[in-house]
Amino acid sequence: MEHPGVARHRSWRRLPWPPLLAALSIAQFGAASAQSGDVSSRPAPGVPSSASPLDLLLPETIRAGYLTRAWVRDSLPPAGDSLDDLSRLDMLYLHALGEAGGDPETALFASLIASFEHHTIPFSIGVDLPLTLEPHDLFERRVALLPQRLFLDSPAGDDRDKLQHFFASAWLAATLDNGPAADLIGLGVETGEELFIRGGADDRRDVRANRLGHLFAQLLRQHPRALPSVMFRAWNREYLRRVNEERNGKDAFAPAGQ
Repeated sequence: MEHPGVARHRSWRRLPWPPLLAALSIAQFGAASAQSGDVSSRPAPGVPSSASPLDLLLPETIRAGYLTRAWVRDSLPPAGDSLDDLSRLDMLYLHALGEAGGDPETALFASLIASFEHHTIPFSIGVDLPLTLEPHDLFERRVALLPQRLFLDSPAGDDRDKLQHFFASAWLAATLDNGPAADLIGLGVETGEELFIRGGADDRRDVRANRLGHLFAQLLRQHPRALPSVMFRAWNREYLRRVNEERNGKDAFAPAGQ
């Protein structure tokens, strides 16, 4: 009997990706003129941007990602004294879950689309591969609102690039039903980034985000209402424990309580 994760993976491969991407491109650029410039035409907070009729040509998974991305750009509240970035991360995922009709796997993919913070992938051979089809002004507006403070050890306090690693790994682990395979793919991407991407580097913090993503997918199987912030908050608590023990002259890598 075929593993359900393999069956889902094959169903994705059978989708007609070129026409779907073309439809997505037309829909996005057609909506761009209506969503830029006139503030009165923008949706109220908490309401996703209106979809183009061409969105009906897209599979539900991609459509959920498109609508979640528009919501992040137009309606995700900024961080403030009463709203930290990890809470905003949960808001992003919860909106994706709503667009996905409550399906966590679809919500993970929609969250991935909504959290892309690179417009293109610059390969070292001189080719730039588009990662998103958004117009640049809409792309910049969305990226500016993505949650930034995820890890306590962020060098510059900006972890927006870790979101795509987290959600990509979580979605792969859920789709393939295989966390180690998602980890292996993540490591391969990191190695390839250093070798083939202009300015790329093998970033251990990317690997960390990948690992947390696949663990989140595992958590969702047992607790479908789990939120992504729980993974980052758990890592940050452990990080603080080790930092405090180092300051007190203890073995930071000893199990808690020793």
